[in-house]
Parts: sequence; C-alpha cells; structure tokens
Amino acid sequence: MGSLFSTGFWHHSLEVILVHLWALAKVVIFFLIVRFLGYRVINRVIKSLISRETGEESKAAHGRLKTLGGLIRSIIFYVLIFISGVMTLKVFNVDPTPVLTAAGVAGLAIGFGAQKLVKDILSGFFILLENQYSIGDYITIGPVTGTVVELGMRITKLRDDVGKLVIIPNGDVSQVTNHSRGPLQAIVDISVDPRTEPAKLRAVIDAAGLELAKNVEGILTPPKADGIIGLDALKMTIRVAGEVKTGRQWAVQTALREAIREKLMEAGIPLAYESVVYPWKSS
Repeated sequence: MGSLFSTGFWHHSLEVILVHLWALAKVVIFFLIVRFLGYRVINRVIKSLISRETGEESKAAHGRLKTLGGLIRSIIFYVLIFISGVMTLKVFNVDPTPVLTAAGVAGLAIGFGAQKLVKDILSGFFILLENQYSIGDYITIGPVTGTVVELGMRITKLRDDVGKLVIIPNGDVSQVTNHSRGPLQAIVDISVDPRTEPAKLRAVIDAAGLELAKNVEGILTPPKADGIIGLDALKMTIRVAGEVKTGRQWAVQTALREAIREKLMEAGIPLAYESVVYPWKSS
C-alpha cells in the first residue's frame, strides 16, 4: 500500500480510502467510548465518597474529592489522546517508533528543566489524596504557621497570624503540623505565692473553669487544674487545661487567664510577683 508520504498512497481506490476512514472512525469511537466509561466510573466513585463525608470537615472534603476527580479525568483524557494518536499513525502505515523516540527525547529534556514543577504537582496530588490538610485548617509548615486559604496542585497559600500571605510550593512541604484535627488542649500556666494551699488553689481554678465553660463558646471540657509543674521559694506554678474545639484554643486561653485572675483576687490568693514585690499582701 505504501506509506502516507508516497505518491501511490493517494491513488488507491475508493474502497481502500473507505477502509482507512472506517479505521479512523473506529479510533474516534474507541476514544469516545473509553473516555465516557472512564469519566462515568470516576464520577460515580467521587459522588459515593462525597456522600459518605459528614461533619464539620465535609465541605473541605468535598472540594478535595472534586479536585482529585478533575485530576484523574485529565490523566485519562491525555492517556487516551496518546493511545489514539499511536493508533492513527498505524492506520496510515506510519511507523510510530521514530515519533515516540523523538517525543521521548523531547519529554526527557523538558522533564529535566521542569522537574521542580513536576515535584510540586505530584506533592500536591498526594497532599490532597492523603488529606494532610484542607482549606481553613490552621497548620505549621517549616517556620510558617497560618490558616490555609488556598490549596492547589502546585502551591499552598497560608495567611499567618499577622495577616501576611505566604505561598509555599507543594514540593517544599516536607513536614506538616495540623492544629485543626480533633479536639485541642487550651493550656494556661498560673504562678502564685508558694505558700498558697494547693487544695484551695485547685478549688478556685476549677470554679473559674466551670463558669467559663458556660459563657465561652468552643469549650468541650471545663478547664481544670492539672497539677503543680513548678515550685521554688518565689512561686508555685500550676497548669490548667481543658479540651476545646479546633480554632478556639487562643480565645479560650485568653478568657481563661482573665477568669482565673478574677477568681484569685476574689479568693485573696496573690500572684507570684505580688508575693515577692509586695510581701505584706500575702502575710
């Protein structure tokens, strides 16, 4: 029959041309059917996974699953384009080996130049797949701590505590601390006069924690005195802790300090600084 670029190829009978057109049609039909079935399976799997997600993190999970679904559909599309291209070359009796070899060399050259980009995209895929963090989570990546405002396939954007926007390539995310998964501990250390009776101090602090739990949103268990963590001639330090909802630990800790200070003043228990500078107050 000859190759596509030979003079005899274009002088074949109508029957031969129709054979080639039918072969091309089969390639197109193969592409459309496989893409349709692949997309249908992916959509059903994503919808099934989304329907199982409930609770406070469901909205972020929905976005993550939809992103993964879009990525997988894109992979299916480009793989089918490649296979269909090879099949089309064979229809016209063109040996695909030289073309694939040239494409492989070009891809290798591009890969060396864009390996950081590829690393970022692959890392972003696994961050989404493993659900390491989602939009709205308060996380620490390296020296940066902030709230996730955007999670893409290549970069993660954080808004830190002072409002600065920090953009981190996903390939640079080696260790993540997620402060927004599960209940957190609101912890406050209080230092008082070392001569204070521990039982009295515990009672005052526990009363402050119970009252605070009624008035402040986000407290899961009322803060209580855990125990004495430091004791010397100048001060006695007691740790106070309670479980709070994610994102509420800073507000609860601030309110807890104020509530404990007020209760200590009412009970006549001096803070450590007062007992040192103003010793007559604790006499």
